[in-house]
Amino acid sequence: MGTAKRERQKAARIEKALAEAAAAKRARRRRALVRIVIGSVVVLAVLFLVSTLMGDGGDDAEEASEDTAATTSTTMPTTTSSTTPPSAYSDPEVAAEVIERIPPIPQPPPEDTPPDALEVSTLIEGEGEGAEPGDTVVVHYVGVLSDGTPFDRSWGRDPFEVTLGAGEVIAGWDEGLVGATLGERRHLPIGSENGYGSRGMGDIPPDAPLAFDVDVVDIRRAGG
Repeated sequence: MGTAKRERQKAARIEKALAEAAAAKRARRRRALVRIVIGSVVVLAVLFLVSTLMGDGGDDAEEASEDTAATTSTTMPTTTSSTTPPSAYSDPEVAAEVIERIPPIPQPPPEDTPPDALEVSTLIEGEGEGAEPGDTVVVHYVGVLSDGTPFDRSWGRDPFEVTLGAGEVIAGWDEGLVGATLGERRHLPIGSENGYGSRGMGDIPPDAPLAFDVDVVDIRRAGG
């Protein structure tokens, strides 16, 4: 009788140990599952934060790009160099001489320049026949406001091309470059009505008189 009792007690202890082991195993599984869930939440939170920051950076970069595009429409970059060789122009010797010139510092226009003003003077003589409406002139230029502040320049990049009389540029250029000769440096004080008028443009205030020094690199004749 005593032996049977001991066997039952032993079986009970074994059963209890097995139950405790099973419970401990279930507890370890729960803890592991909790750690996995917490880890997943942390990873997702980090990914969301990184995505948000990158998104904001992208927006900032896009806005910066738009701002840069807006400013460079009237202020040319100075870090790039001309890529078109002088040999690409009709007179490579004259083109090389003009391209290698030191950029001019234009005489600013008077603050009281009449709105309809357009004056033309030659600072460096050119050669050959003058440009006519329909011709394409290839030029380097610097533009300044009445206080002498430069707002635009082409030096540091390829020269600028414009077909005279086609309305591609302000009236002061369309009319003021007629008659310009190859290699000439022409000074153009321009009233606001022949510039950007009451709307202004970029760094150019509304109703602002302007002055340009324009160097003619090449002239491409209409129909040529």
